[in-house]
Amino acid sequence: MEFIDYYKILEIDKKASQADIKKAYRKLARKLHPDLNPNDKSAQQKFQQVNEANEVLSDPEKRKKYDQYGKDWEHADAFEEAKRNQRSSSGGRRNTYSTSGGGNEDFSDFFESMFGGGGYSGGGRRSTQFKGQDLNATLKLNMLD
Repeated sequence: MEFIDYYKILEIDKKASQADIKKAYRKLARKLHPDLNPNDKSAQQKFQQVNEANEVLSDPEKRKKYDQYGKDWEHADAFEEAKRNQRSSSGGRRNTYSTSGGGNEDFSDFFESMFGGGGYSGGGRRSTQFKGQDLNATLKLNMLD
C-alpha cells in the first residue's frame, strides 16, 4: 500500500491548526463533491481521499499517531503495546550466557537477530520492525522425520 500524505491531500502545512484543517476540508469537499462532478471518477476518488484525510487529521489522537508513525499510523496501538511488552518482559535485566570462547553473549540480542526484534539502533534504543501478517501452517511429520 502506497503512503498517502494527508497534509498534501488537504493542501495544508503539517503545522496547520484544527481551524485550518476544517477550512481546507470544506473548500476541497465543496469543489470535489460527487453531486457537482457526477461523471468524474477522478474527482470522486479525490473526494474520498479528502474525507479520509479530514477524518484522520481532524481527530487530535489520530493525527498524533499519523504524525508519529506515518503510513503505519493505524497500527500505532500494536506498536505501543509491543514496546510496553518488551519493556515489561525484560524488566531492565539482561540475560547472558557464557560461550565456549569465554565471552558473554546476550540472549535477547540473539533472539532479536533471529526472530526480527530489530536489535539496537542508535542511542541504545530498541527498534521494532513490523512487517506483514503472520502466516500459520500445519505440518505433519512422523517421528523419523
